Parts: sequence; C-alpha cells; structure tokens
Amino acid sequence: MNTQHPRAQGLDGLRALAVTAVVVYHVHAPWLPGGFLGVDLFFVLSGYLITSLLAADRRRGGRLRLVAFWRRRALRLLPVLWLVLAVTACAATLVGGDGRRDLRGAVAAALTYRSNWWQLGRHDMYFAQFGAEPPLRHLWSLAVEEQFYVAWPLLLWALMAVVRRQWAQAAIVAVPAAASFTAMALLHVPGTDPSRVYYGTDTHGGALLLGAAVALVLPLSRAGTMRRAGYVRAIDGLGVAGLAVLTGAALLVSGTSALVYRGGLVPVCLAAAALTVAAGGPGRVARLLGWRPLAWTGRRSYGIYLWHWPVLACLVNAAPEVLSSPFARCAALTLPVALAALSYRVLEEPLLRLGVRGYAELCSTFLRRAWGARPRLVLGAAAAGVAMACVGYVGVLRAPSGGGLQSQIASGERVVAAASAPVSPTARPAEPLRALRPARQEDGPDTGTGGVPEVTGADITAVGDSVMLASADALQELLPGIAVDAVVGRQMSAAPQVLERLRDAGRLRGVVVVGLGTNGDVTRETLDRVVRIAGPGRLVAFVDVQAPRSWEARVNSALREGVREHPGSVLVPWRAVIAGHPQLLWGDRIHPRPEGARLYARTLSAAVGAGI
Repeated sequence: MNTQHPRAQGLDGLRALAVTAVVVYHVHAPWLPGGFLGVDLFFVLSGYLITSLLAADRRRGGRLRLVAFWRRRALRLLPVLWLVLAVTACAATLVGGDGRRDLRGAVAAALTYRSNWWQLGRHDMYFAQFGAEPPLRHLWSLAVEEQFYVAWPLLLWALMAVVRRQWAQAAIVAVPAAASFTAMALLHVPGTDPSRVYYGTDTHGGALLLGAAVALVLPLSRAGTMRRAGYVRAIDGLGVAGLAVLTGAALLVSGTSALVYRGGLVPVCLAAAALTVAAGGPGRVARLLGWRPLAWTGRRSYGIYLWHWPVLACLVNAAPEVLSSPFARCAALTLPVALAALSYRVLEEPLLRLGVRGYAELCSTFLRRAWGARPRLVLGAAAAGVAMACVGYVGVLRAPSGGGLQSQIASGERVVAAASAPVSPTARPAEPLRALRPARQEDGPDTGTGGVPEVTGADITAVGDSVMLASADALQELLPGIAVDAVVGRQMSAAPQVLERLRDAGRLRGVVVVGLGTNGDVTRETLDRVVRIAGPGRLVAFVDVQAPRSWEARVNSALREGVREHPGSVLVPWRAVIAGHPQLLWGDRIHPRPEGARLYARTLSAAVGAGI
C-alpha cells in the first residue's frame, strides 16, 4: 500500500490514535480510564484491513494467495518482535527483582503467539496486576491478532468459495462476532476480575470479526473510491459519530466496569468500524487523520506498542516511584517512541521494502563500508550485541518461576480455605467485643494508634481482595480465628452479594471488615448496601486503598464520605500508615510484603478496637 496516499495516511492516523490511547492508559493517566479501548480499535482496524486485502485478492485473481499473505505478515511482525524480546530479556535480567519471574514462559509464549492463554493460565490480571510488572504482558493482544491471521484466511477462503453475495458473507461473519460478544457477556461475573473474557480469543475476537464483516460489505477499495457528495458526507458523519463515541468511552469507561463486558464493547467496536471506514474514505475525516505527525506516528505504531510496555515495566520495577512526576512520565513516553523510530528506520521499513535477501545484502554492504572506515566501532557494536544476547539468554534460562508475592498470596489462599468451615452465628452483634487493653506493637513499625481495645479473631468477618489475601497469614497470627473471605481481583460491587451469602449462612460476625477498592471504583450506593446488610448490631470497618491507579483518590474519598454518613462504621487508615513505610510493599506498590502484612493486621485491629 502506498503510504503517501491520503487514504493510507488516514488509516495511519487512526493507528496513531489507538496506540496513543493505550500508552497513555498504561502510565496510569487518571483522565483517560478507558484508554485500554485503543486495543479494540486496533482489533477492528486489523480485521477490516486484512479482510479487505484478502477479499480484493480473491476477486481480482480468483484465489487467495495464502502463502504470500502469511509470508508478508511474518516479515512485518516477527523480526521487530524478536528484537524487542532480546532487548527486554536483557533489560529485565539487569534490573533483576520479581520482574524476571516467569520470564522464560513469557518469552516462549510470545514466540508462539499464545501469550493471552499463557497469561490466563498463570492468573495474570490486566486490570488488577499484583507484584512486579511483567515486561511482556502487553503481547496478549498480538497473540489474539496473530491467531486471527492464521485462522481467518482459511475460513474466508471457504466462505467465499461457497457464498457469492457480499451481504450474505458479511451476515454469516456477523454471527460468530455476535457469539463472541455474547460469550463475553455470559462468562463475565460482575464484581470479579474480567481477565478471562478480556484475554480470551473466543470472547475478545468479536472486534476482529466485526471489522471483517464490515470489510465484506464496504471494503477499503470501495470506501476510498466513493466520490458522490452524498456518500462522502454520510461516511464522514459516521466517522465523526464514531470518534465521539470512542472519545467519550475513553474518558468515562473503566476497565473494571461490568458494563464494558456485558454489551458495552459492542457500540465501542461499531464506532471503531465507522471511524475506520471514514479514515479509508476520501472525505474530511481521512484528511484530518492524515495529518503528518499522526501519520508518522501511525506508521510506527506497531513498534511503539511493542516497545512501550517493556520500557515502562523495567523502569517501574527498577524504581517504583519513577512515574510519580509529570517529567518522568514524559521521559517514559519519549523513550519508546525513539526506540520505535529507530527500529522502523533500520529494520521494519527496509525489510518490508527489500525483502529478506535484499535486506541481507544491504546489511552486508553497510558492514563492509563501516569496517573499512571505523573497524573499532564495528567491533564494539558487535561485542555489545553479543553481550546483550548472552545476558538475555542466561536471564531467560535462569529466570525464577513463581515465588515472591504469588507465593505469599497462594499461602493466604490456603489459610482462607483452611478457615472456611462454617462457624456459629454471631454471638454478640451489638455488644462491646472485648475489654480495653493496649494492642500489641511488636514485629514492625508503630501505627501511631496508641492503646486500643483488643479484638479477637472470633469477632471478625473480613471480606477482601488480593491485598487481604497477602495479609491472611498475618491476620490469623494476630487475630486467631478470624474468618477471611478474600478473592484475587474482587471489586467492591461484589461485597453486598458476598455479605448476604455469609449472613444467610449464619457466618457474619459482630465486626465486618471490608477491604475492597483496589481493583476499581466504589459507589456510594454499594457502601450503603454494605452497611444495611451488616445491620445496626454490627461494626463495619472499611479499609482504605493504597494503589497507584487512576481510581485510588476517588475510592478513598468515597470511603471517607461513607464512614461519615454511617455512625456504625469506621475507616481503617491503611494508606496513611503504609505511606510511611513504602519499603514494606512489593514492587507494585499495592501489596504488602510479609512485614507489611503484619503492619496491615495491626492497623486493622487497632482501628476496629478504636471504633467499638
């Protein structure tokens, strides 16, 4: 495709918007909570372009040249991916820490384009990650696309061989697209981690198939040649409407919202399809998206996407506070763009233009000339490349598996399972739980609460997420007999249902601790329901949130307001306490290390005792 054609530049501009949204989202910009939807824009665009090109090939020559298609896809995708994997493995090894964990499995999954299923198998959560940032987590979306690139041409070949009419072909393709969106809606459980439906090819492939269905009705070749004023205005109108929907969703939608997975992704993808057609047309939308800086960025969008997450992950794993300042964020955004521009200049563009043999000859000629002019520089560069490859290779081979925070949470899950036997109904729902005596202060930093009533575990039911799971051992040690019901990825919206279940089973004790909010926003209505379910005879303790995420401030503000509105509740000031001891948190700055878990347990006990 001629990259200078206005049509192509419009599509490049669309790629630029998509990758910019994703990158900004990944630096935890609070003003763009829906930036992750840029991936779905990529999916729709990929399905549309690939199907347009394949269908045009079939109609022009009477057959699909599948081998040529796959060869070009491999030439476009694989070399720069291999380069990113090599550099990332080296960087992650040098940074060290928990970021190296499971690196071997991540590299193997990336090389075979099954990262999404591998990450699901190890319970990696996209929206509620715990522990160090995995430097290759972003490759899940490339795995979904590559799986589509392998299977879809074969299915399209069979479809076009049997069905001749384009509208009929599109209608048939729309059926599995609808089935995918339906499966996403049915499999997602509100209030729980959405990783299963977000990572799954079966549940997130609807965007690719929707783009393919649109291409069968209005392919790129036809959209770009429509010249009648009425058609152009209609396409531009759809494009503007699509852009408005996508912008609104990016500014308002959260990745932890059940609305996204229960049908909300459908209008987003339809908007993406409308904007894609407009970007490929001859109208004003295509010209605006063809603005040179946008087009320049879009042509390098694949490299930007590949480089940005490893850069961010390695920086955060090396210095957890690196993204706390606007200057550091700008620097973290600039480096991936520079790396993408370099890899595009020396690898992607010449390789696609010249082919493997031509590119090899170009490299050979360049090296001969460089050796003749500056042999020491060539030797130094070769030595540096070999050293990088060796460090990365050794790092991948010796990368630890599991352990760290994952082991701590697994231990917490065992504690929860062992203590999950039914207990007797609440004995003293409205009475003081214990006589006053100073809380224990051994084994860690002082919480600054002074002498408070002691609360025993037999009085407490605690409902939480992975932060509470990481602290489950310490909670049982300080408060023997505490009933903990905690699940990784749980959100506050799930609390009413969990508490109703425990209450109906006679397992809700005199003190109800709710440690949720790490994984998404908290609404006032949910807090009101929690207090109503607990009833006037129980003390409800809400644990505030330490999580460098866009929703942290909103969650803590909602919790403070909720406690002020409900006299029978107290706030556990976890964020204020742990702020003075950041070394007691794991690299994600969310989950407490073992010593931090003991501080968590003491903070909870002190706050509950003070609230009685």
